[in-house]
Amino acid sequence: MKWSISRSKTFSKCQRKWYFSEIVAQPKAKEGIRREVYVLKQLKSIYAWRGSLVDTVIHKLITPNLLHHELPDETKVLEYAQRLVNSQLSFGKEQKCKCLGVTKSNSGDNYCAFYDLEYNGILDDASLKRAEEDITLSLKNLLSSELVARIAKDNKYVISQRTLFYRYFDTNVICVPDMIVFFENKSPLIIDWKVHAYGNSDAWLQLGVYSVALSNVPPHKDFPENFPKLVEDSSQIDLMEFQLLKNVQRKYSIIDDDVLDIEDYIFKSITQMKSLVNGRDFGDLDASLFQTAYNPQTCATCPFKKLCWLNENKKPKLIQQTLVGAF
Repeated sequence: MKWSISRSKTFSKCQRKWYFSEIVAQPKAKEGIRREVYVLKQLKSIYAWRGSLVDTVIHKLITPNLLHHELPDETKVLEYAQRLVNSQLSFGKEQKCKCLGVTKSNSGDNYCAFYDLEYNGILDDASLKRAEEDITLSLKNLLSSELVARIAKDNKYVISQRTLFYRYFDTNVICVPDMIVFFENKSPLIIDWKVHAYGNSDAWLQLGVYSVALSNVPPHKDFPENFPKLVEDSSQIDLMEFQLLKNVQRKYSIIDDDVLDIEDYIFKSITQMKSLVNGRDFGDLDASLFQTAYNPQTCATCPFKKLCWLNENKKPKLIQQTLVGAF
């Protein structure tokens, strides 16, 4: 089984959504329910799409420049972002995600699937325009920040969207930090980019999980030679949330007791998932075994609701669930 902070949040909000996403969805399936669920899993709101696109620009264009201690050229970055916007809009509007054999891996950065097209049959032009404006503003705020200048100057190594995983008993704990910056003689910095105009109370927990993961992951081949020494204490890793639209940086930290609490959170979450599945796989499980959301808003935006409500005369009964841990 795989565990991540996003999987844990999904499970806590709606067990059935977790079931569809983690057990039913199968990218290698060519037809049938597992293929349909895989396609539905990729659906994004316009709101979520803009953040994903910014992440791609940072990963594909800005990070390589920082690795060479160079400040990215704003004009080139914005031109690249616009090309990406155009290609993804074309892919998404044509709903190519539904074509036989099309997957995220073989479609590259063009892949895009819009929730609004699937469930509303239309994309709101005004919302798309605002999203493009937000993408531009977010990238401009990032490129003009002192943070990027400091990273370009002082980094020993920079990685973005790198999957980190380690074994926690018999479970793979997986994390994908937006960016990790290594320095010569000080603790690494983990950064989480946010593209919205409001705060996120979950940022501390998310970054804390990333910190614990980084201190437990086996060194990658391209990590600095002194990597083990740099991360031997999770509480010494610097953590930052950068809200790009508001151009606001928030620094976080964890202490030794927090590390224990985070590990306890991970353990309890894994235990709840495993106790529900009880060693069974897709063929032995059914959606009805998994509770639905306690918050109606979760259902309102769920990509799987057409399957969840299938053959029912009304929406599933909302059931209050117990959240794991103390967070």
